[in-house]
Amino acid sequence: MTNEEFVAICKQYQEEDCKWLHPDNLKAITPLYKKYKKFCIENLLNEDDESSVYDWLNQNINNPNIMIDSPNAKFIGHDPVDKYKIIILGEYKDSIKLKTQIKRGNEKQLIEEIRQQIKDIVGYYPSFHEGGNHIEFKDNDKVLYVIEWHFDPKYNSNVKENYQEQNIIKQTCKELNLTYKQLGEAIGISEGRVKQLAIGEVGEQVEKACQMLIKIHKLEAELNEQKQLKTLLKNFIS
Repeated sequence: MTNEEFVAICKQYQEEDCKWLHPDNLKAITPLYKKYKKFCIENLLNEDDESSVYDWLNQNINNPNIMIDSPNAKFIGHDPVDKYKIIILGEYKDSIKLKTQIKRGNEKQLIEEIRQQIKDIVGYYPSFHEGGNHIEFKDNDKVLYVIEWHFDPKYNSNVKENYQEQNIIKQTCKELNLTYKQLGEAIGISEGRVKQLAIGEVGEQVEKACQMLIKIHKLEAELNEQKQLKTLLKNFIS
């Protein structure tokens, strides 16, 4: 994979997750690519695969030395309800001024107000889509205005409590140190499907499979500790 191809995939990732490489890394792509290549070697991944770049970026999404918020995104604060980071994107991200507070529970009022303001600008009501962590207004393929909620583990000192609210796919990969490919193999779905679920809504079946995988890992760790303890006691007695 060339440096240009690597950057292109990073830009694609930016559009999906509102993240981008730190500017210092853009000035020196080669050293950064070496870090990515090392990650691929350690995890037995093909460095030429787009999915490998996604795996590496996901593991570094909260590393400020590698990733920053997208320069095309507008950070407006944290939701008072669940402490998620609120990001605004779209052509009219700076034009629309809302009276309704952006927070969980205000979705209906926000949609009505934003649709009316966009109509005042373009002359007609736009189409919109509401997901679990986003509200998007579009005109065909043109993105007009988007509100996104993103998990932010650095917002509170109580990171463990917030961590439980994170997307279960990303949580499982981070907690068990798995790539998307490895997680897919463990729960019986394709790597591509895992990537989709990592930035979307996760179904109940996949969520339970991930929770079970985490539980099994913890039980195996506890069993290993018990075996080590028995060995130490046996050596001590003998």
